[in-house]
Amino acid sequence: MAYCTQDDLLAMINQEELAALSAESGGVPDSRIVAGAISRADREIDAVLSIRYAVPFSPVPERVKDLSVDLAIYHLYHRRSAAPEVWRQRYRDALAFLQQAAAGRAALAGSGGEPPEAHRGAPDLGSAGRVFSRDILGEW
Repeated sequence: MAYCTQDDLLAMINQEELAALSAESGGVPDSRIVAGAISRADREIDAVLSIRYAVPFSPVPERVKDLSVDLAIYHLYHRRSAAPEVWRQRYRDALAFLQQAAAGRAALAGSGGEPPEAHRGAPDLGSAGRVFSRDILGEW
């Protein structure tokens, strides 16, 4: 299941722009090219977040959907080698957020925060309080 749809992209850019980015001719977006850009964006998201979360997400958190939209639109622009600065910045911001979330410094609301299978049951590296101290042992 894709994290966003062509309609989600159309909420950010108009149909003519999406058609110009995806179709070789005509005013209708090429759904195959759009789906490829969305798939690429979703693979990027999964690659980064699989360190901390079980992916693919189901249901998809809204923030993940938004990141998928930004990354997919950037990939469509990049396909034409002419990504405007606003979309380059949105791409960089999305990657920065993904790295923050993977490192545990940002959270994905609605994701459940479930770690991947490889991290479940990991040892607890915490410890109890100190047993011996100078006061307990006295001076030797």
